[in-house]
Amino acid sequence: MLYSNAVIDWFSVFINLFWILGLAVLLASFSYHYWLAGEEKRPLKVQLNQPAFQKTFWFSILLISIGLAGTSQLLWEIGIWTIFALICLYNLFTLI
Repeated sequence: MLYSNAVIDWFSVFINLFWILGLAVLLASFSYHYWLAGEEKRPLKVQLNQPAFQKTFWFSILLISIGLAGTSQLLWEIGIWTIFALICLYNLFTLI
């Protein structure tokens, strides 16, 4: 038989979506603010300390930590990523 009845693990696809989307948002945000710092003739450090970048940064790190908690196998890994996600939520809500 040339093919098998492979079944897609939809939970794995869904949970991996979080960290992939988080990395994409982080890369896009950093790229945009890097460009904006050049346009406004500001140092990158000053641009990255702006609330607009900080919000997208913590949101993307939150998505990454949710995805990594979902893909972890060991209980202590899940606990560490969950704590990290809660820290990200706290930092995100203090910026709002």
